[in-house]
Parts: sequence; structure tokens; C-alpha cells
Amino acid sequence: MNLKDELALELENTRRDFHHLLDSVPEALYAHPSTNPAWTVGAVMYLITLGPVALRFEIWMLLHARGLFQLAMNDLTSGMFNWVNARFARRGKRVTRRGLRKAYETGHTGILSGLKQMREEDFARSIVYPNSFVSELAGEVSIERLYRYVSGHFEVHAAQISNDLSHHDDTKA
Repeated sequence: MNLKDELALELENTRRDFHHLLDSVPEALYAHPSTNPAWTVGAVMYLITLGPVALRFEIWMLLHARGLFQLAMNDLTSGMFNWVNARFARRGKRVTRRGLRKAYETGHTGILSGLKQMREEDFARSIVYPNSFVSELAGEVSIERLYRYVSGHFEVHAAQISNDLSHHDDTKA
């Protein structure tokens, strides 16, 4: 199995896991707090759907505008990124299972499309992420690692939801 096939399988497994999580969380819980007190369950679910879209954009930037992308990786843009992230979190109050499914599928299709077009030699291209931007990606980050982070991003945020599911009486859809 080559690297593209391995990454495609990892993306498909993450997609499957997202749909399993989505089907296991009743919409009634979307307004409940997640284990991250700043985010509701719905907001975290919505944030998960943004991962593939954001990472596809970052991969594109690394391939086509690396210098500009590296210049943008600083504390100022990190603050703006976190502000935008918080604004998107507010959408968590208005999400539905159907909307989340559609959003994830759109992002998943896009990142798979980018993967299919990727040349083997491009997977090693990299950029330095500051710790203040995305702590899980701090340091030298290759395109391969960005593709793998679709799963990492999902796992981090899924844990903020699934760790809390058993504490609610209304977990029946």
C-alpha cells in the first residue's frame, strides 16, 4: 500500500468514525456543554466538520504560497484564527444532524480530491507551525502530517463529546 492509499484509508476510517459519533449523539444534546466549557456539543460537532476544509486550504497554501503561508503563521494570525474559531462555535446552536452530515461530506470529498491530485514528492514539503496556532501541530509539519491531522483533529474533538455522553439522561435520540 502506498502513502496515498494509506492516507485515503485513514481519511475513510475517520469519516466512518465521524458518522458513528454523529449518529450516537442526539440532537437534544447539541446545546449541552462539552468537556471544553467554552463549547457546546453542537459547536464541537460543527468544528469537527471544519477540519477537512481548513486542512485542505492549508495544504493548498503550503503547495502554492508557502512563503506567504509561513509569514502568516504568527501570534497575530493565531489570535485572528482563534477569534474566527470562536465565531464559528456560535453556529453550534443552530446545527442539525443533517447539516453536520452534509458539511462533513463536503469537506471529506474536497480533501480526498486534493489527495488524489497530490504528487508523492509533495508529501514531504513542510512549514513551521507556531505553538500558539494549533498546539497539536506545533513545529515542523509536512503535508503528510496535515493529511493525518484530519484524524487527529477528529479524535481531539470527539473526546470532548464522547467523554461526556454517559453523564446525560437524554442520550436516547
